[in-house]
Amino acid sequence: MKRIYLDWGVLSNLKKPEFRDIKEFLLSHKGDLFFVYSSAHFEDAMRSEGDERLLQDIQTLESLADNHLLFFDQKEKTAMPYLVTPSEYYRDHKGQNLDIVPDFSEIVSSVDKDFPLVGGLMKSFFDIPFPIPEAIHSQDLWAMILPDLPDEPSLGDVINSGLSFFNKMQGEKDYYKSYRSAVRATGFSLEPNAGNWKSDEVVPNISAKMKALGIDKSFKEFVLTGFGNKEVDNFQLIVAAYSMLDMIGYKSDKLPKASNAMNSVSTDAQHAFFAAYCDYLITQDSHLASKAQALYHEFGVSTKVISPKEAIVELSENGNDDLVSFLRDQIRDENVERRENGATVYRLSSRYLGIFTHCIIYEQDGEGVTLLEFKYAPDNYSRFIFFDEAGIMVDTVCEHFGMPPKKDYELARERIVAGDTGTSINWPGEGILLTLKVDPESHVPELLVKITSHS
Repeated sequence: MKRIYLDWGVLSNLKKPEFRDIKEFLLSHKGDLFFVYSSAHFEDAMRSEGDERLLQDIQTLESLADNHLLFFDQKEKTAMPYLVTPSEYYRDHKGQNLDIVPDFSEIVSSVDKDFPLVGGLMKSFFDIPFPIPEAIHSQDLWAMILPDLPDEPSLGDVINSGLSFFNKMQGEKDYYKSYRSAVRATGFSLEPNAGNWKSDEVVPNISAKMKALGIDKSFKEFVLTGFGNKEVDNFQLIVAAYSMLDMIGYKSDKLPKASNAMNSVSTDAQHAFFAAYCDYLITQDSHLASKAQALYHEFGVSTKVISPKEAIVELSENGNDDLVSFLRDQIRDENVERRENGATVYRLSSRYLGIFTHCIIYEQDGEGVTLLEFKYAPDNYSRFIFFDEAGIMVDTVCEHFGMPPKKDYELARERIVAGDTGTSINWPGEGILLTLKVDPESHVPELLVKITSHS
């Protein structure tokens, strides 16, 4: 079972004849492959409302991802699983203006209309003069950050100018590209062959450039500087780091459409973030692929980035499901992740049954019993599974070791999928007992193997 994230470009191309084989492969392998989508898929979609091709793409997305939505939870500060179909999401969110922040004076006027006392106080406060150093007026970069600022601005003028900057960056391609050039003109630009760097070379090379400029910070520390002392979640980190790579010239987005600006870069950054909760990101956008790979390598995310052409070979299952043969192949020193409390934890280079990423082997006790635990713990941002994923895990294990009686199986499956730690499915044998149950910590199905040696 592999969790798959396709960017919008790939989804849109699946309706083309030359992508027929890939589309048929993906659809025919639902079950082995688990598809998800995110709110980022609709960042661009909302800008194309009413396009019949868009509606066709939404149906393609739904045929793959069903109702498996990843959405960023502001309270939990992480992406969470939701059960909403793409059609439902589009219906509930279409027509939203994703790019433009209202003029500040409009916000104040709205408050003044509904709450006159508060509005009056706001007007008085924001009319306070706010002196700006002369250097800001004379520097191109600052002139772009605070556009159309009067010579003697008020606090309200400064805030409104900042909002104007955001709107221009979001929606005006030439403005964003000019700002990108202004940043590079300060000296923070990469060499022409930077696009040829390997993913594990990108951040070290940028760090070396920063050091040469006198910036005594790591790449991550530099990205976080803009947040001050604020606690930063992974969403903010990935989007900011991705945008930084684009700004300084690593595989910068070419922005082919007139409507493309910072909004396009931000959408791709969000795709990179949500894909970090998956096993694979499939994209044909080489700029997105390169930036995502560089960030995944730097931040320890195991998500693989592949192109549609690589999908069929890469995603085809070739695992060895025989338990003895699998253990013989995988239980070796180079797969040891750590040793602790009389147990050795192995990070498997190939998933057992296409599911389990780790195997823990406990030292044999005094009665000659050896216990093995197969667990699902991918090395990415995800700390959850969808109910459907849990169901696939249960079905796969039971189909391999033998299906229990239908009634018993259906009841046990329902409870294991729901995370009931008091339910299990057992396969007893001579000198061995296999048990599928729920991990009490992760609430994800796990497989226990108890082996009794005979003297």
